[in-house]
Amino acid sequence: MIVETRFAAGLFILTAGGLLLSASRYKSNSLSQPIAFDILNQIPDEPTQHHGEDTYNYCQAERPTLEAYPDPKVRGATLVNAQLFVRHGDRTPATVNPRDLDLTWDCDNTTAYAFTGFGTGAEKAPFQHANVVAHQIITIPPTSPFASTHMWKGTCIPGQLTPVGAMQHRRLGAALRQIYVDKFKLLPVNFDPELVYVRSTDYWRTRQSAENLMAGMFGISRSSPDVPPPVLHIHTLPDEIEYLTMNTDACPQLSHLKYVVQSNSPVLKRLREENAGFLKELDEILGISGLPLSAYMDTVLPRVCHGYPLPCHRTDKGDAKCLTSTSVAKIMDLVGTESNEEYRDAKGVFEVLRLGIGPLVGDIKQNLLLAKANGKVRLSSYSGHDTTLSPLLGVFDSVDVRWPPYASNMLIELWKTPHNEYFVRVIYNGAVVQTKSQWCDLEWCPLETFIEYLDRFIVTDVAAMCQRK
Repeated sequence: MIVETRFAAGLFILTAGGLLLSASRYKSNSLSQPIAFDILNQIPDEPTQHHGEDTYNYCQAERPTLEAYPDPKVRGATLVNAQLFVRHGDRTPATVNPRDLDLTWDCDNTTAYAFTGFGTGAEKAPFQHANVVAHQIITIPPTSPFASTHMWKGTCIPGQLTPVGAMQHRRLGAALRQIYVDKFKLLPVNFDPELVYVRSTDYWRTRQSAENLMAGMFGISRSSPDVPPPVLHIHTLPDEIEYLTMNTDACPQLSHLKYVVQSNSPVLKRLREENAGFLKELDEILGISGLPLSAYMDTVLPRVCHGYPLPCHRTDKGDAKCLTSTSVAKIMDLVGTESNEEYRDAKGVFEVLRLGIGPLVGDIKQNLLLAKANGKVRLSSYSGHDTTLSPLLGVFDSVDVRWPPYASNMLIELWKTPHNEYFVRVIYNGAVVQTKSQWCDLEWCPLETFIEYLDRFIVTDVAAMCQRK
């Protein structure tokens, strides 16, 4: 079958001075000049975002925009603090499917990711006086005895942030700059490491996403071209103790609770039974079997996002079986149903969320209380995964728990009124989070109510509960 593609865009990179050292541009027939970080709406290749409509697109999450960003409900209220949780940007598939060896993934554009890029022309990089500037480049030589049977073509490893993904976070940072720097003055024009805290899981794609987000937010300004910029510290934890995602290795009881939820849910049981034939067909076309639904999505959606043809497989009889756009839509529908059940609706999910994401919820609470007490940090930025955003959406009982698109973003803001009252606002992919149970209006939720709700998910002794038999 002929498979329709969603979009394709060329990405070209230039370098520029600033906190981070590179700026990006798209090139089209009508716009061939490099764009600065603060020029967001002059790129015709990117689809226009329509906030308030159901515009779910796995390939690109919506961003907050200055035009759609809601004003505080109380006149004169001031923004005190913001916490930002993001999924990394566009990436290559997490694993190499044996039937994807004909694909080419390119990630060799050094200035798309690095702090330490070189300036061009009048632009001078802060490390211009360094004798050596290092950048890792992936090489997949055809002469390797394993390349033809174990790896696709190009310059990317599995799960690597692509130049498109880097640009997604540059643009997200630029959008947040308009709101938090230019409009509400929460942050200064120049990056201040005492005011901005950056945390990431210890994955290349999440660290690079964090770098590029900060580049978009602060990369266009410099106090002096002759003064090196402040160092951006990206805080990580060892995988063994990480809690920006559900860490089943560190918490065996969490693994057990998830298994119980998945095994006992009538919705998930019915989903598997009613779609057994469809999943078998996917196995035959993709050459894989026994995988969770999200793994089918991960194999197929990167092709869609980059305009590659959908997979086909020729049977022993010579017939070609191919996925279609209808097949992709069905995969996403099934994943959405599974996500709703596993992160919000199924019996037993509450205990899963308490053990799985409760420690991060504790950090959210602590950040809010520190901000109320005039703590110095004004923005805490966390660079994670879909498995960071999904459980947080479950915690907040969000109406929308569909699989988080690339560069998904959640903002938890603390506001102070002229009467010294504090309110919390939660915005996900550009829109205020709507709750299924209506436990609070997350456009303007009293801080005390919000903290009391968070306390339900905070476990006093996580380590002990995780080892419980």
